[in-house]
Amino acid sequence: MDRFKNAITAKFNNADSAKKPNLEVEEEKVSYPGWAKKIGEIVMFVWNKCLWGPFKYVWNFLNKWTNLTFWIFAGIFIGILVGYFQPEFSQEIEPLGTAFIRMIKIIVVPLIFSTLVLGIAGHSEDISTVGKLAIKTIIYFEVVTTFALAVGLIMANLVKPGVGVILPGDDANDDASELASRSDEITWYGEMFMIIPENFFAAAVEDQILGIVFCAAMFACAAIKADKKSRDVMLMICEAMSQVIFKMVGLIMNYAPIGIGASLAATVGANGIGVLANLGKLIGALYASLVIFLCVILFPVMLMCRVPIIGFFKSIGQPWLIAFSTSSSESALPKAMEKMREFGCPNSLVSFVIPTYVSLFFFSP
Repeated sequence: MDRFKNAITAKFNNADSAKKPNLEVEEEKVSYPGWAKKIGEIVMFVWNKCLWGPFKYVWNFLNKWTNLTFWIFAGIFIGILVGYFQPEFSQEIEPLGTAFIRMIKIIVVPLIFSTLVLGIAGHSEDISTVGKLAIKTIIYFEVVTTFALAVGLIMANLVKPGVGVILPGDDANDDASELASRSDEITWYGEMFMIIPENFFAAAVEDQILGIVFCAAMFACAAIKADKKSRDVMLMICEAMSQVIFKMVGLIMNYAPIGIGASLAATVGANGIGVLANLGKLIGALYASLVIFLCVILFPVMLMCRVPIIGFFKSIGQPWLIAFSTSSSESALPKAMEKMREFGCPNSLVSFVIPTYVSLFFFSP
């Protein structure tokens, strides 16, 4: 009986194996001529020793000994040269600079909202604690900004940097004329309605940063009052959003030297380097005022607060360069927040103070 069973099983196994196709393909070895092998070896030698090897060495060297600040300076220098020697070409690459500003604007709204909510609701369950921080922040900003305005007004009246400067035609001053004509229309309720938007999404679309700050503050205060489960879920979402946005900042900053160089090239190409000479007195007065502000006001404040001065200025170097070269505080906001967190400032302080200050003193109408 066992012999019969084994015979049947062997027969079926042989039938199954016969049905299975042989998928193994034997690779046929190709033998190339000797001259072809020699040419291939020469090509690979030239590629490794003359092209890829030097490029890899230079890339590793620059990656080790340079940083983003170096490349931003390089972009500024190259942009000025391109704008001076190739003004027509510089106008063609202006959209590269505009693209950088737009990429920054993409992340400003979610960055401010998520970080401000975390700064208010993520580190305190008591609204009074947030109120104390807000009062201290506003008092500090008002006092320091008042001194800064005093320095600027004194320098302007002493140097009179605008005397002798020839401004462009009236067409270039339409925006300023429109703002001047609306100066009599400013009311307290009009300013209040600029802070309180009709809805959050309209404020986000129209870049109403004060409205976004107001919505974020209200949302954070409501989260503090909500139950623990709801608050934890919303904070988890905002934390994840802020982390992703900061990674986006890192990606965008890799493009910063190109965008900054293109912006400066377009500016120099359109106006010429001569405009810098005409406005040299104005620029000199501006930077002299900044130096006086640093020495007389900011340094004493930092010493009283025991802030490491050298480390602080190393941290703000990149945000300062971005703001200087793009003439936009909005573009420097994400990098400033990232650098202050790396400097050692508490996340709650950075998330609350920097967006509030920037929105109040730079984005306010």
